[in-house]
Amino acid sequence: MANRAVLVITHGEFGIELVKSAEMIMGPQEDVDALALRPGDSVDDLRSQAYEVVDRNAEKGLETIVLVDLLGGSPSNVSLTLLAKHDLKILTGVSMPMLIETLSQYKFEEDTDKLIEAAKQTAADGVKMLDRAFIGRK
Repeated sequence: MANRAVLVITHGEFGIELVKSAEMIMGPQEDVDALALRPGDSVDDLRSQAYEVVDRNAEKGLETIVLVDLLGGSPSNVSLTLLAKHDLKILTGVSMPMLIETLSQYKFEEDTDKLIEAAKQTAADGVKMLDRAFIGRK
């Protein structure tokens, strides 16, 4: 069994609600946290919260995978500062397919790189364009 935790950091409530939605599908998850950068919030406060989560995970012997919404945004910049102190992986473009794939394997897949690749592929495969042809109509 792999010793991992997942941290989702996003603009607004998106990540918090994404985790809640994934848990509706998969049930409660251990060692999964979500942080939000709300309008008017301090990026320094978000950074402190992120360090608290990752430090707590490290104390428990858990590697943290961080999922963020947008490369270059404050949540991803905060996660990048974590790399100065912790050996972790950051994945941008968090989506429901990516999160569900990650949560389905984060405690079982021993190879973190394989887990990340599966999550990336599932996220990419989750993007579809649907039109009337999809339902067999003309």
